This record gives sequence, C-alpha cells and structure tokens, in this order.
Amino acid sequence: MFDVGFSELVLVLVVALIVVGPERLPTVARRLGIYLRKAREAFGSVKQEVERELDTAALQEQLRQNNILDDSVAQEVKSTADELKDLARKAGEPVPELKKWSDNE
Repeated sequence: MFDVGFSELVLVLVVALIVVGPERLPTVARRLGIYLRKAREAFGSVKQEVERELDTAALQEQLRQNNILDDSVAQEVKSTADELKDLARKAGEPVPELKKWSDNE
C-alpha cells in the first residue's frame, strides 16, 4: 500500500526512538498498533457495507432489465414494506431491513 522499504522503516524507527525516547517507545508502539487495528476494522466495515449496497442495487437493476421486477411489483413491495414499517413502529420495534427496501426505490 505505501511501498516502504527496509531503509525507510529503519529511519522512521530511529526518528521515533529519538523523539519519543526509549522508555516510552513500547507504549507508543502498542497504542499505535491498537489505533491501526481499529482503523482497519472501521475501513473493513465500511467496505463491506458499500459492497452489500452495490450488490443490492446491481440485483435490482438486473431484475428490471429482465422485466422480472417491473413498476407494479416494485410498488407492491414498497407498499408492503410501508405497512410492515407502520406495524413495527406501533409495536415499538425498529426494522432496518424494511427501511433499506423502501429507501432504494
């Protein structure tokens, strides 16, 4: 990703040793590792969500191209989703999957 060679890595470690000091270097390295792991997890989560949304949009477009999902079926799905959302709202339970269906129209 960053194309860092061995000599650049050694230079960064020497500068970090001078700036932070040998006493605090292990603590700083540990915290840096924790923050990098959290950033990777957040990036992975966002990437997975985007891929899931793109797959849904691509599937709907493919169904429309094959005339499987025409406007009447889409309208029926939306009205059913709205009815279920109203029932869920009355029951006090959130239903995020139905929200995604109705928002994609």
